[in-house]
Amino acid sequence: MKINYKQPYWVKFNWEIDSHHDNQYVTEFNKFESDEILSFQHEKSYTITCDFKIDESYKTDKIFMIFGKPGKNLGLAYNTEAKVLSFEFWTTVNGEDKFNYLLFEDCELNSEFNTATIIRNENEFKVFLNFKEINSIVFEGELIEDYKHSEIFLGCGNPGSPVEEHRYYGEVDINHFSVIKNSTIIANSKSIYKSKDYDIIKKRFYNDILFFYDFETTNNIGVVYDNSKNTHFLEKVPNQFVL
Repeated sequence: MKINYKQPYWVKFNWEIDSHHDNQYVTEFNKFESDEILSFQHEKSYTITCDFKIDESYKTDKIFMIFGKPGKNLGLAYNTEAKVLSFEFWTTVNGEDKFNYLLFEDCELNSEFNTATIIRNENEFKVFLNFKEINSIVFEGELIEDYKHSEIFLGCGNPGSPVEEHRYYGEVDINHFSVIKNSTIIANSKSIYKSKDYDIIKKRFYNDILFFYDFETTNNIGVVYDNSKNTHFLEKVPNQFVL
């Protein structure tokens, strides 16, 4: 699915669909903010996987977030001038906020899709490109509290920022986005990526999948279905939240 410039999507809500047996008529009135989405990145272990493509013809800011959380930005960033992919986040150490930058070193992105995976294990992050380990960082402190109060965006970092250059917009194709809680094994990421949605329930870690989108199923208002047991559907950010 292509995410257009200044038309980001967010993972924010849990949707109630018990009364909608065909999952066809989900509205804004039957969803609620998900505490798990807000706070999972403060857990000690998880795996985030995103399969994306950046076309040179696409419109982007100089630096944009393929996915990100607002505050002091956290997410997968791409610098279009330096052609550098990185995972960025902030931590609090002895009362002071510290910027952390984990580079996908010596990596040239494919012209087609590229699969980036970020694994947290205690106070270490590892990054993988196409399921090959690229780099790692051991960090001090804990992720800043801002991240406990914000959704996850695709196609930007913070669309509501009063500072224009901190919004980090970009056009990008994404055909897989998933989070597995309590997982530090790259084989789990690869397994879910290669599986059809109907095979996911057979995975031993199925109950730990926070969300999983393959972008193959949407409803009548363009909401992308979550293939996990949860209903963390992905939706386009309403215009009033996009500056």
